[in-house]
Amino acid sequence: MKAHYIYPLILASIALAPVAQADDLSDWLKIDGFGTVGAYKGNNANAGVRVDTKQSTYSQNEWRFDGDTQASIQATLNPHGKLKAVLQLISKKDINSSHKPTVEWAYVSYPITSEIDFKLGRTVAPIYLLSDYRNLAYAQTTVRPQSEVYQVNPISYQDGATARWERKIGSGMLQLEGFFGKANVSVALGEVDLDRVKGLSLKWSDGSWAVRGGFSKYNASLTAPTVAATIKSLTALPSVVCANCSTVIPSIASLSPITADISTLGVTYDDGTWIAQTEWTKRKSSSVVISSVSAWDVLGGYRYGDFTPYVGAGRYNTDQANPGLLPGPGAPAAFKAQLNYLNASYLGVGKGDRDVFTVGVRWDFAKNLALKAQLERIKMDSPEIGASSYVQYPTSMLGKPNGFDGRVSMFTLNLDFVF
Repeated sequence: MKAHYIYPLILASIALAPVAQADDLSDWLKIDGFGTVGAYKGNNANAGVRVDTKQSTYSQNEWRFDGDTQASIQATLNPHGKLKAVLQLISKKDINSSHKPTVEWAYVSYPITSEIDFKLGRTVAPIYLLSDYRNLAYAQTTVRPQSEVYQVNPISYQDGATARWERKIGSGMLQLEGFFGKANVSVALGEVDLDRVKGLSLKWSDGSWAVRGGFSKYNASLTAPTVAATIKSLTALPSVVCANCSTVIPSIASLSPITADISTLGVTYDDGTWIAQTEWTKRKSSSVVISSVSAWDVLGGYRYGDFTPYVGAGRYNTDQANPGLLPGPGAPAAFKAQLNYLNASYLGVGKGDRDVFTVGVRWDFAKNLALKAQLERIKMDSPEIGASSYVQYPTSMLGKPNGFDGRVSMFTLNLDFVF
């Protein structure tokens, strides 16, 4: 479905919200909806910016309307009972440039005791502060979760089982959540299948404060034809051309299985007027193609009537050592240059290390409607290497300058709604 087809659906869902609510048979079925009408624009003719690694398109000094734009609906069966069933569908442009609705949640839940809740099916992966409403932009101060941290784990759901224990302690609430299952996600690099996804999340909230920490571990398989072809050709090179490719590549660049774990810690403060939030995350990986990385972000805002101006900053950093491939005695000059590029770019995956500064404002101008304007200033550490993921630009290390100085901005204007 093309972008211009989705806007009438979104606008119609706003207009029909009262009808949907009127048809809500509250005793056994509850219908909720949310979405975004969005536009964004990069300001550099030599580098493109995208809003999500799960999308193929990006803005290269042009306005685009298919980034954050989405329409979603959620149905809850038996909302007032103990045994519930939840189905959430989201229509948003994906890596294949399709808007076909996908199932984000599909689970049944039951409280085993007054403190323990159990879910079975497709549930949220409780990794970050915003995991529970990662796709619900209206519930967020910014136009979207800050990419520096949320890029580290683009998985928003997992198919399996989730158990949550919750207890009131003093004036606060302690929540422990464990999960086990599998997941799949298609990103700019390729398709990632994860199994044996497991983890724990601990959350403490008390008044205006909330703290969430987590740890997850998984096995992954990456389907990326371009990367696979590069790995195959390098492994087959004789030592006279590449001194250590045949031994190093198999040990550091597996496409399957890849073992990885992610640690997270986040703190948020919201007293109704002042907003503050910070998150940190670190991923350790056994393969250079899904590198070991770390990231952090901070955000501060102030509610002034219907307006909430905010500022933020963040950092994304690759912690992985480069492959260390060495040319052999018979390597031609052109191959030496290519090998230098492959080392710097982690076998062509790219290097996304960057600093980001964000400024924006949210305007709650009507009930269930919020208009947001946001400017992100991005500074790439290595503009000569080339990168994928959020910022897309070619390399200058193979003889052709890319004309990119490492600085690019993205402006976003979004209308978020719920019903």
